[in-house]
Amino acid sequence: MKLHWLPVRVMLWSTMCSFTANVKASPCAEIRTLSAVVLSGSPVTASCYIKEDCPLTKRADFRVEWPYKANLSYASVTSHEERVYQILISNLTNMIAMLECAICIHEDCNVVAGMEIKAAYPPPAPRDLTCGLNLTEQYSLLCTWDPGQETSIPTTYKLHTEIRDSAQKFVYIPPPGKHFFRIPRVGFALFNDVQVQVVAENALGRATSEPLVLDPMETAKLDPPEIQTVTAETYECLGLSWSLSKAQKWITRTLHVEIRMKPMSNKVLNREHIISKKSKSGKTVQTCKLLHGMMYQSEMRVRYNSSPWSEWSRPSVATTRMKAPTGRLVTWLKLLGQPANRQYEAELLWKPSLQFRANSMNVSYVVSFVRPPGRKEELCITDQQHCSFSIPVDIKRIHLTAVNTAGKSSPTDVTVYKWKGRDRAINLKAFPVSEESIFTNWSSPKSSAISAYVLEWKALHEGIFTTVSFEIVNKNQSALVFPGLEPYKPYNFSIYPKYKDVIGQPSSVVAYTKEKAPLESPDLKIGDLRPSSIELLWDELPLQKRNGNITSYTVFYWDKKNKTGEAKVTERRVVLKDLSPYSVYSVQLMTSTNGGSVNGSVISVMTPYVDAIEIVLIVIPACVGLALLFLTGITCFSNDKCLKKCLWPMIPDPANSSIKKWTLTDSMQDIPPLKEVKDPVPVHLSHFSLLSLSETELWKGNTPISEYPHCGKWTYTGKSVDEEHSDSSRDSGIYNSGSQSESVPYATVVFANPYRTQPAAPPAYLRSESTQPLLAEEEPSSPQPYEQMATQGTVYGADHFSAVQEDLRREEENESHWVDFPMLQSLEINDINNQG
Repeated sequence: MKLHWLPVRVMLWSTMCSFTANVKASPCAEIRTLSAVVLSGSPVTASCYIKEDCPLTKRADFRVEWPYKANLSYASVTSHEERVYQILISNLTNMIAMLECAICIHEDCNVVAGMEIKAAYPPPAPRDLTCGLNLTEQYSLLCTWDPGQETSIPTTYKLHTEIRDSAQKFVYIPPPGKHFFRIPRVGFALFNDVQVQVVAENALGRATSEPLVLDPMETAKLDPPEIQTVTAETYECLGLSWSLSKAQKWITRTLHVEIRMKPMSNKVLNREHIISKKSKSGKTVQTCKLLHGMMYQSEMRVRYNSSPWSEWSRPSVATTRMKAPTGRLVTWLKLLGQPANRQYEAELLWKPSLQFRANSMNVSYVVSFVRPPGRKEELCITDQQHCSFSIPVDIKRIHLTAVNTAGKSSPTDVTVYKWKGRDRAINLKAFPVSEESIFTNWSSPKSSAISAYVLEWKALHEGIFTTVSFEIVNKNQSALVFPGLEPYKPYNFSIYPKYKDVIGQPSSVVAYTKEKAPLESPDLKIGDLRPSSIELLWDELPLQKRNGNITSYTVFYWDKKNKTGEAKVTERRVVLKDLSPYSVYSVQLMTSTNGGSVNGSVISVMTPYVDAIEIVLIVIPACVGLALLFLTGITCFSNDKCLKKCLWPMIPDPANSSIKKWTLTDSMQDIPPLKEVKDPVPVHLSHFSLLSLSETELWKGNTPISEYPHCGKWTYTGKSVDEEHSDSSRDSGIYNSGSQSESVPYATVVFANPYRTQPAAPPAYLRSESTQPLLAEEEPSSPQPYEQMATQGTVYGADHFSAVQEDLRREEENESHWVDFPMLQSLEINDINNQG
């Protein structure tokens, strides 16, 4: 892109240069103003002088015009001089304006002169003038300033200095465009005041900064000092011998000194000391009120009056002197429960009093008691401020002593107070005051024998390793503020009324310094699932994550149709009711405190289609039923006869029938008399039909059984089957007794051909459509299926029946089976009888 614009810029620059050259060299006219730079917003008058020898003025009808450019608003002014034309710009606000004078003949105008006028402002006064001394090998005073808003015309700056005591003045001109200058050593004096000013000047005016009066040494930043030695000559004090750096040892004036003392022990927190003093280089500075027997790291920095502080020196380490502890300790002794084996379990807590001085960081404590006659027994030795031990029931007083390497303190006597069921303090309440303090108040019991109160508190979020703190207050006091607590953490507060020789029962309360929303919400667990309800459980939130007292739990749930609901409880269990079976629900738990609420993760739960109890109620009876059915089946199948009796009724067995033993008289006694009876029927059947079928119809292989002649109920209608056998039909007689409806059809016998000639032919058998089941094939006493034996001829007669065997070729074997069919045997028509 820059390469594309380069030819255009070159052409514009060439045009401007040629235009300027033509204007300057033009023999026709010249533009004159009072100044080429004017104050912005002021009026400007310009004149165009037409020369005598201008060729464009040879004609008498020429005129002079000022082309309108750069949004200038001007008006022509009549001049009293010949060939002079003036204009007046009432308010020139353009930073740069180009004035042009043109000679026009009719509509043709030629620019014959031009001039550039700039509108600007006077320079603003420089500000923020500062100077600083550089104490290097070449001393110099560096001064800087802010020029303010830049103007469109060049501005020059001058730096003026004056030494007050000697009245010497100096002027320095910085390079163009620079707004700082280094004053050489001859332009100022150390430890003397110097006045510095900056003057800005351009074509429209000048401005001067506020004068700066300073001592160059008060602007110098000294080098870090050097700690030469550290000594511990007195208790609680350390002496530091120091000096300036080698290049600045010539400074003998008194300097400001700061000493930083830091204990080199993790047992002491926030005990850093900064001591301010005044001292000269090469002197010793004492720092006191330090801990006894403590190793300290010492650092130092210096400055001259109000000059900047130097950097901290290199650290130096030293240890203060040590002596034996002094003062008393504040104690709190508790007997834990009733004595066992004439021994009390006790816990002793203590803390330093205002007068106590450990005088060492390595202090241990010894708890002991004295038995007569002066035999001392130690109960506990520890470096903590609490101890647990067993104490005999007859001991009335124990002793607590602080010990260090320099000695031991005077023993602090501790009275053993017994527990009694005396009145306790009532209405103990705790309220947060800030994020680090809690206010407690209580009411005194009715008893007036209270001598003091012991308030005990401990942090619950620290577990079993928490430190118990206590405070003993006057009996008339009923409130106390506990500062220095951790924010959003739970604390247990207990108050014990102290009587003359016993300790009363405590009252306790749990409070938070300040509450906010819990850190997280417990995870939901699914309990009992039913088609219309869901049981949800969750664990208790740890104390470290509660940030307050849990006030409630809210369970939100919704299904895929955005049907929402909620349940608010205070326990860690909830049952969501009135739900839809076999539906997916999204569930979320919100945990709330007095300071806010937090939402947990979302889980999905599907309600079952059938309740578990319903499944049990269905499955158990079904299993019992199946078991009973199975046992019944096994019992029945184990006895075939019993099974047959259970599954179908008894059917007469022709093979075992006694019908062949009947006499004629026995057979005819139940038959009603017939009108025309030619031949007696030796055997009576329910129905006996003689059907006539042609041979073609009988042996059609594709004729279905349903198309054969069909017999309904075996009720005799009085009609003959065939006209040629009407006598045979009548021989059957009319049988219409009361047992007619209970008769069962057994078989239909089909006669097709004359019986006289009976050649071997494929048997044909037409099964009856009886609704009664046939005997099983495996029943040995049942007759085999029987079929009609086809014969040749056209004359009807009685047919010959035989049982069907697998080998139909042997007629002798067929004849032997008549024994198994006594009823059919009685129907056989012998050829000899017919002939007779």
